[in-house]
Amino acid sequence: MTEILTIAIIDNGRGGHKDLLFSMPDLIGDKEFDTYYFGTAVGPTETIDPIKNAVSQLIQFWLDKVSKIKIGETIFLPIDFSDQYTGCLKVQKQGTQFVLTYGFSGKEGYAVDPLNPENYYQQINDFEADPEKQLIVEPTAFISTLHRQIKKLKE
Repeated sequence: MTEILTIAIIDNGRGGHKDLLFSMPDLIGDKEFDTYYFGTAVGPTETIDPIKNAVSQLIQFWLDKVSKIKIGETIFLPIDFSDQYTGCLKVQKQGTQFVLTYGFSGKEGYAVDPLNPENYYQQINDFEADPEKQLIVEPTAFISTLHRQIKKLKE
C-alpha cells in the first residue's frame, strides 16, 4: 500500500538544508525541505534525533487538528519553513472526505513555531496552490498515515 504521504529526515551534512524528505506521490511527488527552523527551536544537537523528534511533534500537531476538523472547515498544515514563505498542506473537510491541496503562504518560516504552529493553521489568507491539483482522501486513511509517520520518525 502506498502511503498518502511520507516524511523522513536525513543527515546530509548541509546544516539543516534539504534534509526533510516529504513525499505525496498522488499530489506533489517528492520534495526536499529544510529543518533549519526545527533546529533553532530545539537548540544545538549532535545527532538528527532531536530534529526527527521535533518534526514528529509537528506531525502530532497536524494529527490533533485534522482529528477535530469539522465539515466545511479549512486548515493549513505547515511543513516547509523558509525565510520568505511557508509551504503547507491545505486540508478541507467536504462531507466525509478530506480534500488536500499543497501550496504556499507568504508568511515567513521564522514567524511560525514549527513545534506548535497555533498561529498558522487557521490564519492563512494568502494560500496559493502549487500545483493546482487536489487529492481526495478518507479521513481515517489520512489519520492512519500520520500515526505511521510519527512512529517512523521516533524509531
